[in-house]
Amino acid sequence: MKDQILLYKKSGQILAQSLEYALSITKPGVKLIDIADKVENLIRKNSAQPAFPVNISINEIAAHYSPVIFDDLVIPEKSIVKIDAGVQVNGYITDAARTIVFDEKWEQMSQLARKALDKALAIIRPGTTVYEVGEIVEKTIIKEGFKPIVNLSGHSLAKYSLHAGLSIPNYKIPRRLRDKTQTFKAGKAYAVEPFVTTGKGKVKDHSDMTIFRQFREANIETFSKKTREGYQYINNNFHKLPFSPRWLFNEGFSVEEVEEIIDELINRNIVHGYPVLIENTGAPVTQAEETILVGNNETHILTKTKN
Repeated sequence: MKDQILLYKKSGQILAQSLEYALSITKPGVKLIDIADKVENLIRKNSAQPAFPVNISINEIAAHYSPVIFDDLVIPEKSIVKIDAGVQVNGYITDAARTIVFDEKWEQMSQLARKALDKALAIIRPGTTVYEVGEIVEKTIIKEGFKPIVNLSGHSLAKYSLHAGLSIPNYKIPRRLRDKTQTFKAGKAYAVEPFVTTGKGKVKDHSDMTIFRQFREANIETFSKKTREGYQYINNNFHKLPFSPRWLFNEGFSVEEVEEIIDELINRNIVHGYPVLIENTGAPVTQAEETILVGNNETHILTKTKN
């Protein structure tokens, strides 16, 4: 248990430092791919690995946009930018997000996501139900005239598992629908992540997919040569955690080869993609997220930047 705590703390501090660096280089006109590559490489230089590709979600995009190969998108003027990143150290994962705004009219929304998160974290201890967290998140956001996104949630974490079974809602669930066993437990890690919007409070799938994950192993004898090589690289390096096609390209696979590998693995039901998520009405979204480790007497915020 002691070793586990040390690994979680190492993961969390690497992530906190990486997000601070990400915020320092995120400015209008900067390419998204440059931000993602630099942050992911910083994580690797610190003897860790990205737990998933860096998400850079702008304005109405709530989650799951990570730069693609040769991505030419840049940070727009007067935009809202959510940077969501993860780190794994020997399989122990931390996950956190920050919002940066380039127009003061979005500042209240950005601060409100943080305020809702802080209020939620303050009540978590062993035995707290996930529904208590959802209720306080919604109450905090609604009070200031905004809405939480109700079909995005926080989640429990486990070794090499980014979503380990427990969902943490961002809204009040009626008491008759609550499962009293859905509680926070000592020794477990959780990512808590409120989203705030001026819209309807729901996201929908976009047709684009920029992040993928292997979810089962396969017999590769019938694969094409390049798909066999790509599958072996994915299987050996990503531990069934989400990955970016950029990572294959950076290892020497051509764009055409990466497309062939991903397409064949999807068609064989070995890999699946995560659609980019956008607010239903195209309204702007802010986010705040930290990973916590629940202790017997206190909750440790693993990804908090040390002053």
